[in-house]
Amino acid sequence: MNNIVSFAQRVLDRFGTRPLYSVDSLILSWLSYMYLPEEYEEARGWDGSIKLSDLYHAEHFPVLFRETWDPENSLLLLSAMAANPRYRDMRITGFTEITDPEAEKQFAAMTFLLPGGGAYIAYRGTDMSLVGWKEDFNMSFRYPIPAQEEALKYLEEAASRVEGRLYVGGHSKGGNLAVYAAANAEEELRDRIVRVFSHDGPGFPEKVWKSAQYLSLLPKLEKTLPQSSIVGLLLDHQEALRVVKSNVLVNTIWQHNPFTWLIEDGDFCDQERLTKKAEFMDHTLDQWLAELSEKDRQKFFGVLFSLLETNGTKSLTELRTDWKSNIPSVVKALQDLDPEIRSFLLGTLKELAALGVRYLPELFRPDVQLKLPELPLKF
Repeated sequence: MNNIVSFAQRVLDRFGTRPLYSVDSLILSWLSYMYLPEEYEEARGWDGSIKLSDLYHAEHFPVLFRETWDPENSLLLLSAMAANPRYRDMRITGFTEITDPEAEKQFAAMTFLLPGGGAYIAYRGTDMSLVGWKEDFNMSFRYPIPAQEEALKYLEEAASRVEGRLYVGGHSKGGNLAVYAAANAEEELRDRIVRVFSHDGPGFPEKVWKSAQYLSLLPKLEKTLPQSSIVGLLLDHQEALRVVKSNVLVNTIWQHNPFTWLIEDGDFCDQERLTKKAEFMDHTLDQWLAELSEKDRQKFFGVLFSLLETNGTKSLTELRTDWKSNIPSVVKALQDLDPEIRSFLLGTLKELAALGVRYLPELFRPDVQLKLPELPLKF
């Protein structure tokens, strides 16, 4: 299987020979999920930095990859990058992470100083914390969310601290943050940005996409997503899409994991269209959200996450690890809800299921797949 690990093992050209582009962006975006140990204090803030290859110390692995989605492949990727002349001399600076349950905010970012000049600003996507997932769903009724505001402040600070051209990107929510920050930056800063990458990142409300600052960003924006994407199709989008083949065909939510994205001849394996399943899910979720008022969306997700946090659970890892205790507690908490609230929650879920049944015939129509606009791949 050729993926971002094999790319980092085999593509040894330095950036002066082979400029940064899509696969590099996905790799650096994924590295932003790492949790830097306290020993790397010089990478926090902007007055110092560490070399990427210095991260490869076994005693720090438990911290680096705690609660990451795919720690095994993440370690393989770091190992390849630490040995590769393309990446090993990069320096990391500006590492920032904020988790604030009261503000329903989860944010993290780091900046990679590219050999030869310029920088890549990487925004972390949703981690394993429940507050991070709650903030994601808040996008359906709140704009901007706190992490988006933090992303803009971070971009402005990074631009004032580093020189040269800027690349901005992220995976999942990180891709959404990258687009928000770049679109809302001052014109002088936007002029320094070469490219903005959103790797399977959610979109924005329609009224946002129609604004002048977002439309002006489109020529610099590249959005990549797997062939049966779910996350990357949430909310509206106006950008051209680059669809990537994945080696996961059954459980499509796992296509969100970039280690399943296929690479051939040093670039993503492109797919002409999204799958029918992706279109089906997109139609269903869009219609469901459209039929819910913003007030009801806020109420629904608020109740849902209050149930998940019944046992004081803070992360999906905790929820999964102690599921024998947590699941019964969630069920009991559901039963103990005020009858009116419980009826609202179950009724809203029932409406989603009914919409799924309504759109099911679309899976069998030959014309359901959408022909995507072409995206310029070279820049």
